[in-house]
Amino acid sequence: MTRGRVVLVVVLGLALALGLRAVLSDGAAPAPAARGGSGAPLRAETVVVAPSAIQETVQTVGTLAANESVDVVSELSRRLVAVRVEEGTVVEEGALLFQLDDADLRSELAKLEARRRLAARTEERQRELLAFEKKALSQQAYDEAIANLRTIEAELAALRVTLAKTEIRAPFRGRVGLRRVSEGAWLTPATVLTTLQDTSRIKIDFTLPERHASAVRIGQTFRFRVAGRGDDFEGTVIATQPAIDAPTRSLLVRGVSENPDDTLRPGSFVTLEVPLAQASEGILVPAEAVVPSATGHAVYVLTDGVAELREVEIGQRTRESLQILRGLTPGDTVLTTNLLRLRPGVRVEAVAPGSEAAAGREAARATAGGGAP
Repeated sequence: MTRGRVVLVVVLGLALALGLRAVLSDGAAPAPAARGGSGAPLRAETVVVAPSAIQETVQTVGTLAANESVDVVSELSRRLVAVRVEEGTVVEEGALLFQLDDADLRSELAKLEARRRLAARTEERQRELLAFEKKALSQQAYDEAIANLRTIEAELAALRVTLAKTEIRAPFRGRVGLRRVSEGAWLTPATVLTTLQDTSRIKIDFTLPERHASAVRIGQTFRFRVAGRGDDFEGTVIATQPAIDAPTRSLLVRGVSENPDDTLRPGSFVTLEVPLAQASEGILVPAEAVVPSATGHAVYVLTDGVAELREVEIGQRTRESLQILRGLTPGDTVLTTNLLRLRPGVRVEAVAPGSEAAAGREAARATAGGGAP
């Protein structure tokens, strides 16, 4: 009985193995575009390699800052009696923002002005007496009168300065931030009332590695992109830190960019491309054309209608292209699409750039139209 079961298991195992082999043989049949086959070739877009200008750049990150920025505070400890500005509005230089209580100061001002008028009349009378032939007044008495007048005038000037500080005005043209106090609040020099920022120009602060410090110069242009936006902006280097930051071994650089429509906001995170040297000639291919290989990187080259996998050495990177240092020569035709289906030796039909994407859209529309009732 046991020997019969063993024979049955062996027979079933052989049958299963023969069936699996037949299935695998059917699935391994060459595809229509297989190498050297008679099926239709694969369609792929191509680019002909030619020398082009290559600009050595370094990529870094930075932060945007306002051209001018200040926390608006009071120089005096007084009560706030009036808010003269709306949040978020643009104000001109010298515009009145906040009014502090000045009733006691104006009373003191009226008293000092009355004393000044009296002192002025006294000085005038004593000057006339001093000039009289009989010298009816001593020089000392006149000196005391004029000193008293000048003392009162100095006290008036100091009081007017204090009185001016009860009017908090904009130090420059800019946009007012959110208000942090209300009328009736008691203010001190530590109380921030609001913020004022000039964003007509935007500063860009970023760092570069120490080895690139000598390549940056005043007036040099660079490009940057704000996180969350697809637009590129251009900036100009206006200053560099005189010394290298020892802990990070980097150079702090400041650039500036015009911002007339207020699209750039202070505090935003940006990525930058800073050119480092004069442009030189080299070979560039689209970044999507480069595929991983066993030894590094490779590209598919179209040779006599057949795909050839060629090892390459890459150099500089840009947002859309890679520099090829070795493996390609001008005039080579590089395949840029359908790379997942390509294999060495597969026949390929070169098509114009963009035609593959257009064909895909047409096929999608045709499929959608066929499925409609």
